Amino acid sequence: MLVVGGSSGLGLAVSRLAYGLGAEVIIASRSAADRHEELAAAVGPEIETVSLDVNEDKEVEAALQGIGDIDHMVVTTRPRLTPAPFAEADLDQARQAFETKFWGQCRLIQMAHALISPDGSVVLTTGIAGERIYTGSFAMSVINSATETLCRALAVELAPIRINAVCPGFIAPKPHEIEERARWFPSGRTASAEEVAEAYIHLMESPYVTGTTLVVDGGARLI
Repeated sequence: MLVVGGSSGLGLAVSRLAYGLGAEVIIASRSAADRHEELAAAVGPEIETVSLDVNEDKEVEAALQGIGDIDHMVVTTRPRLTPAPFAEADLDQARQAFETKFWGQCRLIQMAHALISPDGSVVLTTGIAGERIYTGSFAMSVINSATETLCRALAVELAPIRINAVCPGFIAPKPHEIEERARWFPSGRTASAEEVAEAYIHLMESPYVTGTTLVVDGGARLI
């Protein structure tokens, strides 16, 4: 199992949960190889780590050649993007964020799909901004919506490989104002990364689910 973006946050939680369930986990990120000992201590001693930048074709190709066959691939890469109202947004930064998250996923899957088992899967990551519009998040709304469409398109084009996505809501810790807002969600709180990670495992293990975006937001999109 390959987790791209698995060296921190949600990707690290997915890596840890999958390893605990017996998966052979390979963590790939820009810093993964340099942080091998740290990640092995956080996840498990038998993990592998690979340095990979989804924006660099040659680096992705070299990493995938070294990895070889893949049963499941999870992508949790997140671009650097400063929230801002549209009228004040840095469009160059938004463009780079789109390049990293959307086109980076496309590049990665295009290069990796021949290595993925026919009964395997790819699980992408979107976000609640693709389901509900929040002021200041126009760029992430567009990127996440595009990723959900990509999920459906690739489920058709790359079948029988299953392509799904997880749409996380607000994951703790968050700024005080978001934690306060979360009290009004049906769940009454923000999520832990471990709770959201379970959705990735579900999508990998479910043989008849493809082209689906699984929203894990505690009902945030409903209010």
